[in-house]
Amino acid sequence: MRPPSRRDGGRPGDARRPFPATEGERLSRFLAYVLRHHPEEAGLTLDDQAFADIDELLAAIHTRSGLQNVTREQVLDLVNEQGAPRFELLGNRVRARYGHSLPQRVRYEPADPPADLFHGTEPQAAGEILAAGLNPVQRQYVHLSIDMPAAREVGRRRCEEPAVLRIDTACAAKAGVRFYHAGPAVWLSDPIPPECIVRAE
Repeated sequence: MRPPSRRDGGRPGDARRPFPATEGERLSRFLAYVLRHHPEEAGLTLDDQAFADIDELLAAIHTRSGLQNVTREQVLDLVNEQGAPRFELLGNRVRARYGHSLPQRVRYEPADPPADLFHGTEPQAAGEILAAGLNPVQRQYVHLSIDMPAAREVGRRRCEEPAVLRIDTACAAKAGVRFYHAGPAVWLSDPIPPECIVRAE
């Protein structure tokens, strides 16, 4: 049996199995997977803004083991959850707000960001970013946080003591970088040059 990983919900060296996911957790993971990365595996076609028809999405959900009884209302409750929503509803269409690795470029409307945005990451990666700039890597856009606590929380998904970088958005805008508001605590951007980035902590 393979050892558990952080993706499994465990820590290196922890032999315990993770607790079984609830129906809500399985639904959230399925939506994130098909709306961010592989809609074709669920028979979905997304438009140029990465929206899927909610009725087609519900039909795809019902093909998954353990999710056959999910209702439209449960999907809407998940999409409209309070806090930092990961999904967005527009009419009869739903999409993931950010995190896409789709082949087609997802279109967002540019927006004016606050003066500073933040990015939490591993200390080693922070050094590389300060030298070479911040790039999307496996995503379509750079993901940024609205404040330091939010960036620190994102960074803790990768390590216990993350580094937090501060982005001077005016500097980046002068270099031609566009910003996009993806959610209450999340901004997206084009690649950011190193001269617009400093270490905040």
